[in-house]
Amino acid sequence: MKRNILGILSVVLILFSCQERNPGHFIDLSGVYFNNTTGMMTVADSTDLTFVYEAEDELEVPVRVQLIGRPAEYDRPLEIRMYSENAQEGVDYILPAQAVLPAGASEMDYVVTLKRTPALKNEKKMVHLQIHPNEHFALPVTHIVQVGDSVSVLDYRIYFSDMFTSAPAAWDANLLGEFTQQKFELICKVLDIDPGDFNDPSLMTLAKQLYISAEMTAYVRGEAGKKEAGKPYDADAFDPQTGEPLSFTK
Repeated sequence: MKRNILGILSVVLILFSCQERNPGHFIDLSGVYFNNTTGMMTVADSTDLTFVYEAEDELEVPVRVQLIGRPAEYDRPLEIRMYSENAQEGVDYILPAQAVLPAGASEMDYVVTLKRTPALKNEKKMVHLQIHPNEHFALPVTHIVQVGDSVSVLDYRIYFSDMFTSAPAAWDANLLGEFTQQKFELICKVLDIDPGDFNDPSLMTLAKQLYISAEMTAYVRGEAGKKEAGKPYDADAFDPQTGEPLSFTK
């Protein structure tokens, strides 16, 4: 979705035309909408996130709320509601204690905290934010049109999981073998590597990946020896389907 500047300007022009005909209405206008943009500076009504590159078990997601009208000299509560069919508050996410546009502010971030749970390894969850009018704010803008696509600015969905959709940018299959999430997580656990490093080629150099391959091959060989000897071993070093040791070479 590309941003339709003309569409946004038209909203602004309509508001200013209202000001010329009836200044009182424009001065009194207080509205809000979600104003979240992507890297291409298009307005988005959703985001899709994963924990796989996160070292922590919580992820803060700021959702931008934009004011239409003049800032006030006092705090004003917002009416933001959350809906979900498969995520539970307190277990999968945490909401702010309150949603308030501070005095003098024309925008604010409503921060949703996502929680990493075992279920996210196999299921993508979704939380749906929705702005409702209250005694402080109306909803004069409901959608923005971008290249023929109408995007809601009153609804915002956050999809999240702990799964990969593709291999990390810096994973070299010639050095580490075919990518799997199990191998990725085992590397990070055994060698204490930040998961995010695998998206940075400047950190995942040829020398480092050769080191990882050698260290993980030795680690798996050691765990296989423990298994054969009937000693406690790391089950993560073996394919759960075949029982064979993981391979970190092509």
